[in-house]
Amino acid sequence: MTELLHQLDDTRPVTCGVNIFFNFLNHIGFGQYSDEKAAKEAERAAKAKAEGKKAKESSTGSKFFNDMAGLFGADFMKLGATLHGSDVTTREAFANMDIAGYNYGEKRYKKDLKNYPDRIILGSETFCADAYKFWELAKDNPRLIGDFVWAGIDYLGEVMIGSWEYGDYAKNFDAGLGWIAAGSGRIDLTGKPLGEALYTRVALEREKGPYLAVRPLCHKGKHSPSAWKMTNAMPSWSWRGCEGKKAHVEVYARAASVELFVNGKSCGRKRMKNNCLFTFHVPYENGALEAVSFDASGREIGRDRLVTAGEETVLQAVPEEKSVRAGHLSFIRLKFTDKNGVVKPMERGILNVSVEGGELVGLGSACPFYELSYLDTKCDTYYGEALAIVRAGDKGTVKLTAASGALRAEAVVSVSA
Repeated sequence: MTELLHQLDDTRPVTCGVNIFFNFLNHIGFGQYSDEKAAKEAERAAKAKAEGKKAKESSTGSKFFNDMAGLFGADFMKLGATLHGSDVTTREAFANMDIAGYNYGEKRYKKDLKNYPDRIILGSETFCADAYKFWELAKDNPRLIGDFVWAGIDYLGEVMIGSWEYGDYAKNFDAGLGWIAAGSGRIDLTGKPLGEALYTRVALEREKGPYLAVRPLCHKGKHSPSAWKMTNAMPSWSWRGCEGKKAHVEVYARAASVELFVNGKSCGRKRMKNNCLFTFHVPYENGALEAVSFDASGREIGRDRLVTAGEETVLQAVPEEKSVRAGHLSFIRLKFTDKNGVVKPMERGILNVSVEGGELVGLGSACPFYELSYLDTKCDTYYGEALAIVRAGDKGTVKLTAASGALRAEAVVSVSA
């Protein structure tokens, strides 16, 4: 394959993403997929359905390995990749690539950079939580050339693989009807950056921080977090009704230490320990949450602040751009907020949307469990937000109207030729 690709284009290096441990397991016969197995499983399912029974599921191939990783956690694959057999079953393939693509092989980096002095390594699939370790190692090893996190943005399919969901947003937890997305991603389905995106930017030194994110306080019980979800924290301190509950607060910062304040009162200072993630557990209070970062000499180098939304709730429709060209798409964010525009993640409601001067081509929320259609004129919200996508008409303006009960919002976008 490498030779063929070089014939087609000799200007580009060739790589291939290889799950090192699962490649080894597959080599010794675990989780193998075959058309014969698939046919038998389909036959068993049809027979069970005819008898009014639920067919016992037997996972193979990618699903088998995903299920194992979800059951045993992120370290399952990474530790498995360190086995001698994992090295033996991949070394010949890697020798025939320009760049060796490691899926979840972070724990092999140091050893393989030493043992294979000509090997160039790419993190072709990695976990969000490993971004800091990757970057620190890459700065000293130029043959470690990049890192692709699974997943950058949430996606349809592989339902529930990275979801961290609760009963009030999902009716079932068996990957049945209603589940539509993976639920993982630094960015959600609507393009909104989450706490994991903030962490990644700081880990890769694109920002120094600090950034604040808080895990939702308003739920009871949850679907078990998976290997593909580092955290469900979001940049919000608006959890009215949850006063006194222990809040899991995350601060992302490139700093020697970070101090956390609730309504001006210090909740303690923590020093950096091999990661840019600082974790605090504090009782929730309405008001202000603030993080202050310091360098090694104790000098303040940054701060971030979140405030609780006011009690009054309004509906907002906020276009990402004030004008678009005719025929182009306009993305309009629909939000439950206070009068100052602070999002209220605990608010939820069905929104009815209409458009003048254009066509509503998409409407929905980022929830991985979503029973409505993205092509309908109504949608459910997720942590107080949804997204409308409108194709602009020929000229003039596009006007979107959204309503939920007595709440109403309008957005107007100008259209240029």
